[in-house]
Order: sequence, then structure tokens, then C-alpha cells
Amino acid sequence: MNTRTIALTCVLFLTAMTVASPPHASAQDPTSQDPTTEPALPGNPLTRMVSGLNPMNWQMPKLKMPTMSSFLPTKQEKDRVITKKDSLVDEVSTTAKKSWQRTKDTLNPMRLIPAGFRQNSQTTPAPQAKQQGGFFSNLFAPFPKSADEDTSHSVNDFLKQEPVR
Repeated sequence: MNTRTIALTCVLFLTAMTVASPPHASAQDPTSQDPTTEPALPGNPLTRMVSGLNPMNWQMPKLKMPTMSSFLPTKQEKDRVITKKDSLVDEVSTTAKKSWQRTKDTLNPMRLIPAGFRQNSQTTPAPQAKQQGGFFSNLFAPFPKSADEDTSHSVNDFLKQEPVR
């Protein structure tokens, strides 16, 4: 599009706006207007539209400042939260107890052993074999121990010795 077409479109738009908008004349008393509304600007609608586009005529929106009471919870809200918290803690603890019991039942070693291999709990343990020397004791002491060394000595044997003078 060239510049003439853009200029012609803008002129036609502005002309249509001025013709289409009815004149804004009212017989209201200026004192009866609502104080929160802006006073009407003088002139035709095109002038009002153009002045509305001017940043110097813009105003900051009027926002209601929050109060401290709007941030703090009410008594009913506190009671609801405490009740909900207590029921939640109770529910979580019962769920945890049930889950732990199921875990213990599932991983119970007696359930993992097949039924044919279970032993009676009243069987006696197997007798322990006599301790032989390990690899290093046989390596460093290759000679067999004498019978005197095999006897274990007690504290009473130590106390029965004759004192050295």
C-alpha cells in the first residue's frame, strides 16, 4: 500500500467517527454527577477521542489498598484448617501403619521359605567342630601344640601360684 491509500483510509475513518457519533448534549445538572466519574470533555467526539490518546491526560487507576485483616485468616478459616490438618495426620499415620504391616508380612523370612524346607523350632543346634588353627596360625606356627598348651588356665590357677620373692 502506498502513502495515499493509508492517508485516505485514515481520513475516511475519522470522518465516519464524527458522523456516526451523536452529539453529546445533556441537560443534567453538573452538581448531580457522580463524583467518581470524570467530567465530560468539551468539544466533539473526535476531540474527546484524540485527547484520550494523549498520555498527558491519562490518570492512574484508583486501586483499593489491601488491609492487614484481608491477609490474616478468619476464625472460621483457622478452625477449618486445624480440623483438616488433624484428620490428614490421622489418615497418613494409619496408612503408614497398614503399609508397614503389609511390608513386614510380605518380607517375613518364614513366608519366603518353601513349606517342605521348614524346620521345627525345637531342633537342637549342631555341635560345633573343634577349632583348628586358621591359615595364618598354621603358617606362622607349623609345629603342633603340646598337651600342656591345650589346657586353659583360669584366674584361680593364677592366684594359686607361689609369689615370686
